[in-house]
Amino acid sequence: MLRTLPALPPDLWVAGLNAAWAAGAAVTAAYAPAEPVPAGRDLAWPGPAEEVFELAVRHGDEHVIKLADTALDVYRRTGDPDALAAVVRATTLISPVST
Repeated sequence: MLRTLPALPPDLWVAGLNAAWAAGAAVTAAYAPAEPVPAGRDLAWPGPAEEVFELAVRHGDEHVIKLADTALDVYRRTGDPDALAAVVRATTLISPVST
């Protein structure tokens, strides 16, 4: 949503953010595990942040790629490695696109 705000008229910003929040909450409610994955869980770490995005692109699923794009933004702003670990985890939970 943040990437689309500049293209929307300001009077649609609140409605757009409300819709994005509702969609995110619905997806979380539908797919969230009963227990979160412990932080620092040993995942196959692909290397530097740029390699995480490459991993997502090789995976091929558009949702994994979008998650990687957002996770890289978060990682660059905060330095939180859990943002990158989420991408690695997504590649294990979502079936890759066949080439």
